[in-house]
Amino acid sequence: MRITYVLYGFGILLSLAGVGFLAAEYLRFMSDAGKLATLILAVAMFASLTRYFEEVGY
Repeated sequence: MRITYVLYGFGILLSLAGVGFLAAEYLRFMSDAGKLATLILAVAMFASLTRYFEEVGY
């Protein structure tokens, strides 16, 4: 059971690292309005994930 949580945590960290890498690569080519929209979408995504994990009790 504990190994499952470790694997989930590892998968989440790798996903966040991948998203961070892609964001860093593509931000060079975006306009200022695109950068702002991307920032707002990322904040909304992490806020919804946080709310979900709080409801689940994780």
